[in-house]
Amino acid sequence: MVDITIYIEGVQSENPAVLTIDNSAIFREKFHQLFSQQISSTEFNLRIKPFGTITQARKMLELIETQRINAVLLIDLDAPKEQRDERLNQYKPFDTTKVFFMIQEMEAWILSQVDKIEEFGKQEGLIRKREHEEINNNSLIKNKHPEQINKPSEKLDTIFRQYFDVVKIRQGFERKKGKRYSKAKDGPNTSDYLNCNR
Repeated sequence: MVDITIYIEGVQSENPAVLTIDNSAIFREKFHQLFSQQISSTEFNLRIKPFGTITQARKMLELIETQRINAVLLIDLDAPKEQRDERLNQYKPFDTTKVFFMIQEMEAWILSQVDKIEEFGKQEGLIRKREHEEINNNSLIKNKHPEQINKPSEKLDTIFRQYFDVVKIRQGFERKKGKRYSKAKDGPNTSDYLNCNR
């Protein structure tokens, strides 16, 4: 059995003070399930290790090389795929074959499977607004290849707010509020619904 470690960018809370071990464990578990769709656990021991923000990517590459870990980085490109080589150059002299990009961000993958956004909303008990409007007809994503969507996390946040409400209880009163997308909390949970083959 081969040990493979995937260091993933992304466990970055909007408020770092509230980023807990639980966030990291959920992130690791959900991505393990996702990658296990393609890699059999009988052949590989797959370890998913979140490392936080993109600013730590060089340090992670250095760690992989100096400690000779069988590992790769999976990070957001934050740009169109045409800029991939330019971004890779930023990580030299380290082994850039260990760097894999999500184009442009992980959220582009989520936007490519709109039906999974609907599933996530139902599972999380969100209140669907604009019930007769299909999310895939939204002008932010309609007829656009997911890799060409600029700042997909921002587009996903807008879509969440446009199509879903969440009930908040404050001082004993229920109040509906547009659901915000959180990369730290919703990213891993939304990925639970994604299909690697699509």
